[in-house]
Amino acid sequence: MSIVVTGGAGAIGTALVNALAADRHPVRVLDLHAPESVPAGAEALRADIRDLAALTSALSGATAVVHLAGIPQEAPFPDLCEHNILGTYHVLEAARRAGVTRVVLASSHHTVGFHPVDRSLTPQDAPAPDTFYAVSKLAGEHLGYLYAHKHGLEVVAVRIGSFREHPTEPRHRHTWLSPRDATALLHSAATAPLADPYTVLYGISANTARWWPDTGWDTIGYRPQDDAAAHPAPGPLTDRWQGGGFAEHPGPQL
Repeated sequence: MSIVVTGGAGAIGTALVNALAADRHPVRVLDLHAPESVPAGAEALRADIRDLAALTSALSGATAVVHLAGIPQEAPFPDLCEHNILGTYHVLEAARRAGVTRVVLASSHHTVGFHPVDRSLTPQDAPAPDTFYAVSKLAGEHLGYLYAHKHGLEVVAVRIGSFREHPTEPRHRHTWLSPRDATALLHSAATAPLADPYTVLYGISANTARWWPDTGWDTIGYRPQDDAAAHPAPGPLTDRWQGGGFAEHPGPQL
Protein backbone atom coordinates (compact mmCIF):
# COMPACT_ATOMS: atom_id res chain seq x y z
CA MET A 1 0.00 0.00 0.00
CA SER A 2 1.53 3.30 -1.14
CA ILE A 3 0.57 6.34 0.97
CA VAL A 4 1.04 10.03 0.15
CA VAL A 5 1.27 12.44 3.09
CA THR A 6 0.60 16.07 2.16
CA GLY A 7 2.20 18.48 4.59
CA GLY A 8 4.57 15.62 5.34
CA ALA A 9 7.37 17.94 6.48
CA GLY A 10 5.28 19.33 9.37
CA ALA A 11 5.20 18.06 12.95
CA ILE A 12 2.37 15.55 12.59
CA GLY A 13 3.45 14.65 9.05
CA THR A 14 7.03 13.90 10.09
CA ALA A 15 5.88 11.62 12.91
CA LEU A 16 3.46 9.82 10.59
CA VAL A 17 5.97 9.39 7.75
CA ASN A 18 8.51 7.88 10.14
CA ALA A 19 5.90 5.47 11.50
CA LEU A 20 4.68 4.44 8.04
CA ALA A 21 8.23 3.89 6.81
CA ALA A 22 9.03 1.83 9.92
CA ASP A 23 5.99 -0.30 9.08
CA ARG A 24 7.43 -0.71 5.55
CA HIS A 25 4.72 1.19 3.74
CA PRO A 26 5.96 2.92 0.58
CA VAL A 27 5.36 6.57 1.43
CA ARG A 28 5.65 9.87 -0.42
CA VAL A 29 6.27 13.04 1.54
CA LEU A 30 4.55 15.89 -0.31
CA ASP A 31 5.23 19.43 0.89
CA LEU A 32 6.19 22.90 -0.31
CA HIS A 33 9.26 22.62 1.91
CA ALA A 34 11.88 19.90 1.87
CA PRO A 35 11.70 17.70 5.00
CA GLU A 36 14.69 17.75 7.36
CA SER A 37 15.20 14.05 6.67
CA VAL A 38 13.48 11.29 4.76
CA PRO A 39 13.44 7.77 6.22
CA ALA A 40 14.40 4.74 4.19
CA GLY A 41 11.52 3.67 1.98
CA ALA A 42 10.11 7.20 1.67
CA GLU A 43 10.23 9.59 -1.27
CA ALA A 44 10.12 13.38 -0.98
CA LEU A 45 8.16 15.45 -3.51
CA ARG A 46 7.75 19.21 -3.60
CA ALA A 47 4.30 20.33 -4.74
CA ASP A 48 1.68 22.96 -3.97
CA ILE A 49 -1.82 21.75 -3.07
CA ARG A 50 -3.15 24.71 -5.06
CA ASP A 51 -1.78 23.03 -8.22
CA LEU A 52 -4.25 20.33 -9.26
CA ALA A 53 -2.09 18.96 -12.08
CA ALA A 54 0.95 18.60 -9.83
CA LEU A 55 -1.15 16.89 -7.16
CA THR A 56 -2.68 14.47 -9.62
CA SER A 57 0.79 13.50 -10.79
CA ALA A 58 2.07 13.11 -7.23
CA LEU A 59 -0.82 10.82 -6.32
CA SER A 60 -0.40 8.55 -9.34
CA GLY A 61 -0.16 4.93 -8.24
CA ALA A 62 -0.93 5.66 -4.59
CA THR A 63 -3.51 3.75 -2.58
CA ALA A 64 -4.21 6.39 0.07
CA VAL A 65 -3.47 10.02 0.85
CA VAL A 66 -3.32 11.59 4.30
CA HIS A 67 -4.01 15.29 3.79
CA LEU A 68 -2.25 17.37 6.48
CA ALA A 69 -1.22 20.38 4.37
CA GLY A 70 -2.84 23.79 4.74
CA ILE A 71 -3.00 26.75 7.10
CA PRO A 72 -3.16 25.31 10.66
CA GLN A 73 -4.48 28.36 12.50
CA GLU A 74 -6.70 31.41 12.20
CA ALA A 75 -5.95 33.59 9.18
CA PRO A 76 -7.74 35.97 6.81
CA PHE A 77 -10.68 34.17 5.25
CA PRO A 78 -9.52 34.55 1.62
CA ASP A 79 -6.22 32.83 2.52
CA LEU A 80 -8.07 29.98 4.23
CA CYS A 81 -10.34 29.60 1.20
CA GLU A 82 -7.32 29.37 -1.09
CA HIS A 83 -5.24 26.94 0.98
CA ASN A 84 -7.67 24.95 3.10
CA ILE A 85 -10.85 24.80 1.03
CA LEU A 86 -9.51 24.92 -2.52
CA GLY A 87 -6.50 22.85 -1.46
CA THR A 88 -8.73 20.13 0.01
CA TYR A 89 -10.88 20.12 -3.12
CA HIS A 90 -7.71 19.65 -5.18
CA VAL A 91 -6.57 16.72 -3.02
CA LEU A 92 -9.93 14.99 -3.36
CA GLU A 93 -10.19 15.67 -7.08
CA ALA A 94 -6.60 14.57 -7.66
CA ALA A 95 -7.33 11.38 -5.72
CA ARG A 96 -10.37 10.73 -7.90
CA ARG A 97 -8.41 11.30 -11.09
CA ALA A 98 -5.43 9.22 -9.95
CA GLY A 99 -7.54 6.27 -8.77
CA VAL A 100 -6.66 6.65 -5.07
CA THR A 101 -9.21 4.77 -2.97
CA ARG A 102 -8.76 6.32 0.51
CA VAL A 103 -8.40 9.94 1.62
CA VAL A 104 -7.79 10.93 5.23
CA LEU A 105 -8.58 14.59 5.92
CA ALA A 106 -7.02 16.45 8.84
CA SER A 107 -9.98 18.33 10.24
CA SER A 108 -9.94 20.06 13.62
CA HIS A 109 -11.61 20.00 17.02
CA HIS A 110 -12.17 23.72 16.48
CA THR A 111 -15.15 22.69 14.33
CA VAL A 112 -16.89 22.23 17.70
CA GLY A 113 -14.92 24.91 19.56
CA PHE A 114 -17.93 27.03 20.54
CA HIS A 115 -19.47 24.28 22.65
CA PRO A 116 -19.10 25.14 26.36
CA VAL A 117 -16.54 23.32 28.48
CA ASP A 118 -19.20 21.89 30.83
CA ARG A 119 -20.69 19.78 28.07
CA SER A 120 -19.63 16.36 26.78
CA LEU A 121 -20.55 15.96 23.13
CA THR A 122 -22.34 13.11 21.40
CA PRO A 123 -22.16 12.16 17.71
CA GLN A 124 -25.49 13.95 17.22
CA ASP A 125 -24.23 17.36 18.38
CA ALA A 126 -23.98 19.97 15.66
CA PRO A 127 -20.73 21.69 14.71
CA ALA A 128 -19.95 24.94 16.48
CA PRO A 129 -16.97 26.48 14.63
CA ASP A 130 -14.94 29.00 16.61
CA THR A 131 -12.94 30.67 13.81
CA PHE A 132 -12.70 31.15 10.05
CA TYR A 133 -10.10 28.37 10.28
CA ALA A 134 -12.71 26.04 11.77
CA VAL A 135 -15.19 26.98 9.03
CA SER A 136 -12.58 26.05 6.43
CA LYS A 137 -12.16 22.65 8.09
CA LEU A 138 -15.92 22.06 8.09
CA ALA A 139 -15.94 22.89 4.39
CA GLY A 140 -13.26 20.25 3.90
CA GLU A 141 -15.37 17.70 5.76
CA HIS A 142 -18.36 18.43 3.51
CA LEU A 143 -16.21 18.14 0.40
CA GLY A 144 -15.11 14.75 1.71
CA TYR A 145 -18.73 13.69 2.15
CA LEU A 146 -19.51 14.75 -1.41
CA TYR A 147 -16.57 12.85 -2.90
CA ALA A 148 -17.36 9.74 -0.85
CA HIS A 149 -20.99 9.58 -1.92
CA LYS A 150 -20.79 10.95 -5.45
CA HIS A 151 -17.41 9.66 -6.61
CA GLY A 152 -16.88 6.50 -4.55
CA LEU A 153 -13.85 7.57 -2.52
CA GLU A 154 -13.38 6.28 1.02
CA VAL A 155 -12.96 9.35 3.22
CA VAL A 156 -12.07 9.63 6.91
CA ALA A 157 -12.17 13.12 8.45
CA VAL A 158 -10.20 13.27 11.70
CA ARG A 159 -11.00 16.18 14.02
CA ILE A 160 -7.53 16.47 15.49
CA GLY A 161 -7.24 17.60 19.10
CA SER A 162 -4.22 19.28 20.71
CA PHE A 163 -1.16 17.56 19.24
CA ARG A 164 1.67 17.96 21.75
CA GLU A 165 4.48 15.91 23.25
CA HIS A 166 2.64 16.31 26.57
CA PRO A 167 -0.21 18.47 27.91
CA THR A 168 0.84 22.08 28.47
CA GLU A 169 -2.40 23.83 29.50
CA PRO A 170 -5.52 22.88 31.50
CA ARG A 171 -7.69 22.39 28.40
CA HIS A 172 -5.34 19.65 27.20
CA ARG A 173 -6.67 17.31 29.90
CA HIS A 174 -9.64 17.01 27.54
CA THR A 175 -8.11 17.59 24.09
CA TRP A 176 -4.59 16.13 24.12
CA LEU A 177 -3.38 13.91 21.26
CA SER A 178 0.03 12.37 21.87
CA PRO A 179 2.46 11.77 18.98
CA ARG A 180 2.24 8.01 19.52
CA ASP A 181 -1.55 8.01 19.38
CA ALA A 182 -1.63 10.47 16.46
CA THR A 183 0.49 8.21 14.27
CA ALA A 184 -1.52 5.13 15.25
CA LEU A 185 -4.80 6.91 14.50
CA LEU A 186 -3.79 8.28 11.10
CA HIS A 187 -2.16 4.97 10.15
CA SER A 188 -5.39 3.13 10.94
CA ALA A 189 -7.51 5.75 9.19
CA ALA A 190 -5.45 5.27 6.03
CA THR A 191 -5.34 1.48 6.02
CA ALA A 192 -8.18 -0.15 8.01
CA PRO A 193 -11.35 -1.43 6.32
CA LEU A 194 -14.30 0.94 6.67
CA ALA A 195 -17.93 0.16 7.40
CA ASP A 196 -19.09 3.30 5.56
CA PRO A 197 -17.55 5.35 2.75
CA TYR A 198 -17.46 8.49 4.90
CA THR A 199 -16.46 8.69 8.56
CA VAL A 200 -15.88 11.60 10.94
CA LEU A 201 -14.08 10.89 14.20
CA TYR A 202 -12.23 12.77 16.92
CA GLY A 203 -8.46 12.55 17.12
CA ILE A 204 -7.50 12.50 20.78
CA SER A 205 -5.73 10.20 23.19
CA ALA A 206 -7.54 8.07 25.79
CA ASN A 207 -8.04 11.08 28.04
CA THR A 208 -10.09 10.32 31.14
CA ALA A 209 -11.64 13.80 30.97
CA ARG A 210 -12.32 13.93 27.24
CA TRP A 211 -15.21 16.02 25.94
CA TRP A 212 -15.69 14.16 22.67
CA PRO A 213 -17.04 10.70 21.80
CA ASP A 214 -14.90 7.79 20.67
CA THR A 215 -17.39 6.95 17.91
CA GLY A 216 -15.59 5.39 14.95
CA TRP A 217 -12.49 4.32 16.86
CA ASP A 218 -13.52 0.66 16.95
CA THR A 219 -14.39 0.78 13.26
CA ILE A 220 -10.78 1.46 12.28
CA GLY A 221 -9.18 -0.36 15.20
CA TYR A 222 -7.82 2.75 16.94
CA ARG A 223 -6.82 1.98 20.53
CA PRO A 224 -5.09 5.00 22.06
CA GLN A 225 -2.42 4.31 24.65
CA ASP A 226 -1.91 7.66 26.36
CA ASP A 227 -3.98 9.71 28.84
CA ALA A 228 -3.46 13.36 29.75
CA ALA A 229 -4.35 12.42 33.35
CA ALA A 230 -1.01 10.62 33.61
CA HIS A 231 0.79 13.98 33.37
CA PRO A 232 1.00 16.72 36.02
CA ALA A 233 -2.08 18.94 35.98
CA PRO A 234 -1.19 22.24 34.24
CA GLY A 235 -3.62 24.15 36.46
CA PRO A 236 -7.38 24.81 36.77
CA LEU A 237 -9.50 25.13 33.65
CA THR A 238 -10.50 28.75 33.04
CA ASP A 239 -11.68 28.50 29.42
CA ARG A 240 -15.37 29.01 28.66
CA TRP A 241 -15.33 27.21 25.31
CA GLN A 242 -13.89 23.90 24.16
CA GLY A 243 -11.89 25.75 21.50
CA GLY A 244 -10.01 27.71 24.17
CA GLY A 245 -8.24 30.81 22.91
CA PHE A 246 -9.42 30.27 19.33
CA ALA A 247 -12.97 30.99 20.50
CA GLU A 248 -11.97 34.01 22.58
CA HIS A 249 -9.65 35.72 20.08
CA PRO A 250 -11.37 38.26 17.80
CA GLY A 251 -9.45 36.97 14.79
CA PRO A 252 -8.21 38.89 11.75
CA GLN A 253 -10.20 41.92 10.74
CA LEU A 254 -11.06 42.00 7.04
